[in-house]
Amino acid sequence: MESQEIYQHDFEKSKKMYDDFIDKCYQPYEGYRLTPKSETSPYALCFAIFGKHLIGKMQSINNEIDFFDSLLRSNIKQYKEKCISLDRDIHSDKGYLQLLCFTLSALSIIDTLQDDSLLEHVLPLIVDKDIMSILESSGTFTGSPGSGNLAMFYATLLIYSRNYLKLNIDESLDNWVETHIASINSNGFWGKSDKNLYLQFQNGYHQYEIFEYLGIKTNKENEVANFVYSLSDKIGHFAPYPGGGGCYDYDAIFALTLLEGSISDNHKALLEKTLNTILTEQNIDGGFSETLYIRPRNIINIKAMYSHIKERPGRLRIERARYCLTLLRPKHNNIKTHWTEYSREWSESNLWDSWFRMLTIARIDKTICLSSSKWGFINFPGIGFRPV
Repeated sequence: MESQEIYQHDFEKSKKMYDDFIDKCYQPYEGYRLTPKSETSPYALCFAIFGKHLIGKMQSINNEIDFFDSLLRSNIKQYKEKCISLDRDIHSDKGYLQLLCFTLSALSIIDTLQDDSLLEHVLPLIVDKDIMSILESSGTFTGSPGSGNLAMFYATLLIYSRNYLKLNIDESLDNWVETHIASINSNGFWGKSDKNLYLQFQNGYHQYEIFEYLGIKTNKENEVANFVYSLSDKIGHFAPYPGGGGCYDYDAIFALTLLEGSISDNHKALLEKTLNTILTEQNIDGGFSETLYIRPRNIINIKAMYSHIKERPGRLRIERARYCLTLLRPKHNNIKTHWTEYSREWSESNLWDSWFRMLTIARIDKTICLSSSKWGFINFPGIGFRPV
């Protein structure tokens, strides 16, 4: 009981700080910024809505729902028009597909998706071209970088088309599932099982989001959990560099919690270690960053990298060394993404990493029942979903 009370206090305090940070990123009449220093971003608007929903603070933006609904729709419309004007293929453009899936999820949260289904965006993607050919050519079933994201986008659109638009896409969705399961490797992911160890789980996590939503078991969940467990560092992070990373840590924790009630004691201990570590890494402004140990390029962080590299032998040591040495180059002084023109600092709080960190905390909490804290998982296929 005492342990639960401590966790409960930490969660509620962390939630309050996170909520304050989301509010700091709001620009009245414009939307949300990824960080308080960046420009407003269509993606940041989605991340803010996801965050408010996760921690049960949607009432604080109730007065903005009509504005957000209009902004979400105009953002995706403008993004599509930009893609077309630049002659970018919307069937494979990561930025467009990602924003579309995020937008559908955000509209489902604010309960306005039924007012306009965005059919003009979704239908061309699932009927104009053969989806399995797109995935195969992108290297999805051989574990090519970024292919897991693409696979999740299309599965999300197919499920949305079936469940919400009542379109007959069962054959396409069945092909998606069957082809993925037929090409799975011994670790439970895709690609060569003994290469690109970090890429395997970070890329392949996306397909497991879909499997979980569909209630499908691959019979590789034990292998997935054991593989990811083997990649953890001494403080419970899962990135090839020290300090974890919003994506790496959430993707790993998702994999470790797939087994729900069958989690081993060793895995449970790791979940608690990760949770405690993340709670201590919340920035003073209430947000979370990618990692606190990459910049500045000083002796403390260099030592952290060295310790991280030598901690594991063999292939893991090689991959960690390669990542860490690469990140020392000046070109990686800041993090660049397609979400903003602004390039954020590694230790800078932002809405993306903050949402992922809080999702990680929430998933661990609900999986091993640490508290009675309430969490708002998204009832929509894709990132942020968790079965009730």
